Amino acid sequence: AAHQRSVPRLPIPPLGETLERYLRAAQPLQTLEEHAITRAAVAQFFDTDGPGLQRLLEEADAALPHDSSYLESLWYRLAYLGPRSPVPIHANPCFTLAPPSRHTPPLERAAGLLAKAAQWAHALRTGTLTAPTAKGGSPLCMALLPAVLGTARIPRQGCDVLHSASAPDAAAVCRRGEWYSVPLFDATGAPLPPATLLDSLKQLPPAAAHAPAVGALTAWRRDEWAEARAALSSSPQNESSLKAIDEALLVLSLDDSAPASPTELARTSLCGDATARWYDKLQLLVFADGQAAINFEHAPQVVSLASHLAEAGEHEAGEHEAGGRRPAARAAPPRRLRFDVSPELGAKVEAARACAAAEAAALDLDTATVRSVSASWAKGRGVSLDGVVQLSFQLAHRRLTGGLSSTYEACSTQSFSHGRTEVIRPVTRESAALLQRLEEGDADAAALR
Repeated sequence: AAHQRSVPRLPIPPLGETLERYLRAAQPLQTLEEHAITRAAVAQFFDTDGPGLQRLLEEADAALPHDSSYLESLWYRLAYLGPRSPVPIHANPCFTLAPPSRHTPPLERAAGLLAKAAQWAHALRTGTLTAPTAKGGSPLCMALLPAVLGTARIPRQGCDVLHSASAPDAAAVCRRGEWYSVPLFDATGAPLPPATLLDSLKQLPPAAAHAPAVGALTAWRRDEWAEARAALSSSPQNESSLKAIDEALLVLSLDDSAPASPTELARTSLCGDATARWYDKLQLLVFADGQAAINFEHAPQVVSLASHLAEAGEHEAGEHEAGGRRPAARAAPPRRLRFDVSPELGAKVEAARACAAAEAAALDLDTATVRSVSASWAKGRGVSLDGVVQLSFQLAHRRLTGGLSSTYEACSTQSFSHGRTEVIRPVTRESAALLQRLEEGDADAAALR
């Protein structure tokens, strides 16, 4: 509590400062004539509507409690829950997890990762989780951490909603399109050890010949999914199964594929078989060869929060325990989550699966590893690695198109209460001038600096 109280509110910059920053971001993208027109429009706004709108924003911010942010509701409605596009590719991020130091069978890897997630959630609930800090030790906001696990996005017509379970105690596990609930905590609320979870996962039955594969619906356009969910929920059995998934700590997808390359792993993690996913929650993906990844619904969290969990999962002690010890507690058998899917709903599932497959097929994705540039390389030369990457993007875009485009770069605002991310515009007059010199073949390092 004291840590959270020490996090300051996100300030609202003065109107003049905001407008000047806008002009600086626009200038390298415009001709002299275009920029003159923009400057005139900005000046008119500053003299007319701007001050009144600034005052309304400041008054709305002043009416909010200290532990809040004036941007938060706008983020949810406009950036995350309002858009109607499918969430795979368009919204959900993913990242792969570092492989363990030894070959680990997939169920063993899954048990170790589930145990780590449960331990992380337990530490958060009991107040023993190490509070995140920025470089230098300044506190970072913890307000969004409880939503990393146990939160689900629920489709609604026009704008979705978030639902967070009060004390989620199980994982929702998908295996070949069938869904199960696997307990993660014992009767006292303590996390179950990896060996016990492994025993539970080994009790998963063979998949049915024709699994309903309702998870594909979460990959559909949001209004269509909202309509399909309303029909699905009309059955008490379906509603109970949906509730078990929504209120699970997280989803585990046991994927039968074994991605053979970094590019294939990235593609499968981002937009793999939709019948084996639930894109409305944070989901662990464990593949047939033991590789693992995380794909998560973006609305309740940002990448830095999910990576906070992932860093805990990448410590391998739990995975070693899963394979090397007998269960310390009796493993509860998985509880099957049954779905009654009518022919009409089955057609919607197939339409959603086809939509997801078409979106994935249209995605041009490749991975690249640049071994000549690293954090230590940049530090040794006194330059920012992020700056090098951003300039590489700009230079590549200029050589492909002959010009510059507005570029989005995210930065964290977790140093402020309920902070998420904000936008950096890395295309500047200075970067444009540097690219021009590079294109002209200027190799004078001192001049380029």
